[in-house]
Amino acid sequence: MHRPRGILFASCLCVASTGALAASSNVQFSAQTVQSSPDKTTRHAQIYVGDNQVRLDYQQDGQQMVEIYDLKNQRALLLMPEQRSYMERKLPEGGIRNPMLPSKETSPCTMLPEAECKQLGRETLYGRPVVKWEMVVTQDDQPLRSLHWIDAERNMPLRQTFPDGTVTEMRLLGQESLSGRVTERWEITTTRSDKESMTSTQWYDPQLNIAIREELPGGYFRELRNIRVGAQSPQLFTVPAGYQLTRAPQRNQSASETAPQQDAPAQQQRAPSPPQQYPAQPYPGR
Repeated sequence: MHRPRGILFASCLCVASTGALAASSNVQFSAQTVQSSPDKTTRHAQIYVGDNQVRLDYQQDGQQMVEIYDLKNQRALLLMPEQRSYMERKLPEGGIRNPMLPSKETSPCTMLPEAECKQLGRETLYGRPVVKWEMVVTQDDQPLRSLHWIDAERNMPLRQTFPDGTVTEMRLLGQESLSGRVTERWEITTTRSDKESMTSTQWYDPQLNIAIREELPGGYFRELRNIRVGAQSPQLFTVPAGYQLTRAPQRNQSASETAPQQDAPAQQQRAPSPPQQYPAQPYPGR
């Protein structure tokens, strides 16, 4: 489903068809990633964004780690420079969509193929043109209906109403300069059926097509700093010569982990859920 594009987008790559990847290229850049939590713990990494490729360099437990997300070849790599070794895994079947590339699909059913979507018309919401959609998902033989107002320019949901009564709203507060870059400041509010609400803020960079700063409930924030736009070396996204392929250590599985999942079909047919406002993992795979 469409949702505001988050910073550190490698952690929220979306499953989609692979055809779009070959047809488009994103803006290339490098930056420093910073994430802070309420306990004042701050984490840093260096990010390199190539042509449908992302690299993250960071320290973990005193060791240098490198993660590479190669959307061109639909694989993820974990490099361990001190051991001169690496691990590799294939990305999900069906492909991964680069969230820096504007989606050509306006239907909220794009990422939920079991749902049925109907375009209800075009409206103006919060002073912006939107396309209104109805989504219906069948769960336990009951149709569950949600409504989605998709911004016609940014292709992001400005308002969503969910079957459990939750409502999300996304409003443009205006333009702001952030670290020398022109950004749009967006406020996202989620209100539950019991009227409890949570608000977060994003600073969206139209050139990069992602949010470069997020402030989340509870005192969390994430940000890209020292952004330098320009072509990145293809060598950043390859395994260096002399590295040995290794496998992740096997661990004992519990009975619950090895037992077949009886409710898998029901999970696949679940209704669309409202976005949860809690801090995501700072970096993919961590």
